[in-house]
Amino acid sequence: MEDLLKIQHRLVPDLIDKMYRRFNILSTIEKKQPIGRRTLSDVMNVTERVLRTEIEILKQQDLVSVQSTGMKLTETGERILASLTHYLTLYSSFNHIEEEIFNRYGVKAHIVRGNSDSDETVKAEMGTVTAELLEQSLYDNASVSVTGGSTMARVSESLHPLDKDILFTPARGGLGENVVFQANTICASMANRTGGSYKVLYVPDQVSESSYETLLKEPAVIEVLDAIRHSDFIIHGIGDALKMAQRRKTSEEVLSQLKHHHAVGEAFGYYFDSKGEVVHRVKTIGLQLEDLATKTNIFAVAGGASKAEAIKAYLEIAPKNTILITDEGAAKAMINLE
Repeated sequence: MEDLLKIQHRLVPDLIDKMYRRFNILSTIEKKQPIGRRTLSDVMNVTERVLRTEIEILKQQDLVSVQSTGMKLTETGERILASLTHYLTLYSSFNHIEEEIFNRYGVKAHIVRGNSDSDETVKAEMGTVTAELLEQSLYDNASVSVTGGSTMARVSESLHPLDKDILFTPARGGLGENVVFQANTICASMANRTGGSYKVLYVPDQVSESSYETLLKEPAVIEVLDAIRHSDFIIHGIGDALKMAQRRKTSEEVLSQLKHHHAVGEAFGYYFDSKGEVVHRVKTIGLQLEDLATKTNIFAVAGGASKAEAIKAYLEIAPKNTILITDEGAAKAMINLE
């Protein structure tokens, strides 16, 4: 049943919302019975007009009986309430965490059940949710810029053919990484799966100052960078600071600097501490953190309890139109972090 609720929430979210609303009505009646409609309206902070409609439906389904002393649950209502309590309490808990994240950071969150640190299928589920949100938002001639990484590869695997002309671009260079997880590879995969087109950026993820200036003069690089900066949608990950630094084969001097400044997270080559303060920046060719300020469709995808601190730190500086796709492990740890 838990899996069925997850499917229903994704396929027809309004159905789950209605179910949850009626579950709340049944639960409140069960605690206060017998209770009059006006009192129930006050307790639930719902208008009598809305309650009248809902109560009539519950009455027709033989879940509620209306008597002169007030409303009570029928035996069927008691059984239905008991059956749904565990699963809808879980749904309510996720809603609460999503609301808490929004209240703290001003970004909308979608939480997938489980912890991707210990279950690879959870990462796949995050990819599926991200792909669905993207597909629902895309329009003809839109452009999408995406970073590299295993989570982004999962997003690519979940995309479907689209009757739209979509351009995919790598958010930054990535030569030197595992080719499967390079942004160039992921862009090509996304284009192939959706029937769109793509551009590639054949430059390293980080470069020296002299190389940086030289590459920025290359016509092919200029063309792709222009497409990247004008992209309509951004999909990116959030990394653990020290793990990302080690993956980039960062010098011991910089590693010491990151440790000294207590860097916890990384995005777009920027390393930041728990307050979101940038403590180090690597020279990268591609999308920069400040470029996000002009974007209206940003999907940040990261999960696992081990990444909670990094995600929390990034949300301190994330644009408010960011949509976070994460998992239960990270979300609960984030809320519990001081």
